[in-house]
Amino acid sequence: MQCGVCQALFEVTDHDRLFFEKLSPEIGGKKMALPEPTLCPACRLQRRLAWRVERSLYYRTCDLTGKKIFSIVAPDSPYKAYHHEAWYSDKWNALDYGRPYDFSRPFFEQFAELLREVPLLALNVAGLQNCEYVNQCGWSKNCYFTIEADQNEDSLYCYRVFWVKTCVDCTEVVRSERCYECIDCENCYNLKFSQLCSQCSDSTFLFDCRGCRNCFGCTGLRQKQYHMFNEELPRGEYEDRLRAFELWNETHRQAALKRFEELKLQHPRKAFIGEQNENVSGNYIYESKDCTECFGVRACRDCRYCSLVRESRDCMDYFVWGDNAERIYESQCCGHSIQSLSFCCDSWDGVHDLLYCYQCVLGSNHCFGCVGIQRGGYCILNKQYTKEEYEEMVPRIVAQMQQQGEWGEFFPAAISPYAYNETTAQEYFPLTREEAQERELTWKENLPFTVGKETMRLDQIPSRIEDVQDSIADQVLACQATEKNFRITKKELEFYRDMRLPVPRFHPDERHLRRMLLRNPRKLWERSCRKCGKEIETTYSPDRPEIVYCEECYLATVY
Repeated sequence: MQCGVCQALFEVTDHDRLFFEKLSPEIGGKKMALPEPTLCPACRLQRRLAWRVERSLYYRTCDLTGKKIFSIVAPDSPYKAYHHEAWYSDKWNALDYGRPYDFSRPFFEQFAELLREVPLLALNVAGLQNCEYVNQCGWSKNCYFTIEADQNEDSLYCYRVFWVKTCVDCTEVVRSERCYECIDCENCYNLKFSQLCSQCSDSTFLFDCRGCRNCFGCTGLRQKQYHMFNEELPRGEYEDRLRAFELWNETHRQAALKRFEELKLQHPRKAFIGEQNENVSGNYIYESKDCTECFGVRACRDCRYCSLVRESRDCMDYFVWGDNAERIYESQCCGHSIQSLSFCCDSWDGVHDLLYCYQCVLGSNHCFGCVGIQRGGYCILNKQYTKEEYEEMVPRIVAQMQQQGEWGEFFPAAISPYAYNETTAQEYFPLTREEAQERELTWKENLPFTVGKETMRLDQIPSRIEDVQDSIADQVLACQATEKNFRITKKELEFYRDMRLPVPRFHPDERHLRRMLLRNPRKLWERSCRKCGKEIETTYSPDRPEIVYCEECYLATVY
């Protein structure tokens, strides 16, 4: 088939068709068949991500309480936003915004009107203590600008970290402490500038290492200590060399990084990152079975085109969360004991049998085209119906949507409550303002950052952290790459002093993007194992310089 947006050819397999049959909803004894998609998997993901905001946080007023809050809904947005405590309170009811369905008008047009009226969650957060400036975050304490993260403490500027403590500028780090600029690491302690490591400690510049401690600039090591650039050294010599290295010294750091990168190119890479899987394709997959083109999933079964999902079964085109999810199709940010959701956003906690719903939570069920419903059931456009009325109306609505080409399509990006460049879609699928406007997508000129407000030049910041004064926390800096203004918080400064790290010269968003670029893309290529010549599927494109091995050759090499 040819994608209706990018015009790329894509295949709808017989296995895909079995999924459509399995996931097609049945209401009142009538099964409403899901059609084959009109967009390729990448464009389907882009459309869903145009409804997700992670890092664009604004300071505005809660429309219910009048208090100043942080929110992903901009202060000049036409949409209402409530602080999460107010949104979950009994001081308002989403059913008050209900309206009858008009069969003379398109569904998406009516849904867009409802969406403009119902108050939205300012931030998707829960169970926080002293974590005011975070998003997509839960059950954490003393965290700052940490996004899509749970069960953390005293951590700053992290993305998708879980059960971590005192970590800064980390991405995809789990059950670790005192880590800095680490990516895809697990069960680590006092680790800096490292990637794809587990059970490592007291080390700097590690790549693909396990069970290592007191190592520097090493790749592919297992259960080693006192190694520098993969050379084993007596403990005294290792410590002498390490003392001669000054992490705050830009010349030292760049020289070490250059040698480290050269060593990484000599180390074979496994074609696929993951363990304990059976019959899977994609990358960053763990403890899963029968998953096709999935990325960043764990403990999943029978899933296709899913990303950043855990503990899910029989799902397709699903982005973020899971946690005991089953039969989810074309949805994003839905999770925690959910079943039978199609074309839904931000719906969680025991919800089931939802179609085209946004921010419907806390056990809501059998809803169609609803916004903000809590603990409700048998609603259409937020209007309450009996079970019999609901089961009679929904098949009629679906039939109308089929005639108008709406049924089976996710919400159009053009009716998202967020501007395209505010959303996660801009990070994964960047567009210029002109390109976005050509697609009739909204664009925001004033994103939540400033330029040109700096009160201190970067060259005025001492290189040695010991020489940096407390007063830097009162200054405004400018990113070395983007010129975006940013600050150094007092807690952040304490961390740099404790870890003997230099003050960063880049805005937190730029640091995040640079870490993300170190991870492989969500795309698969065919290439040959460098050692045995076997054909492999991998996220390393054939024109990349890395040495890529099949799993068997890789394991034989590193063990």
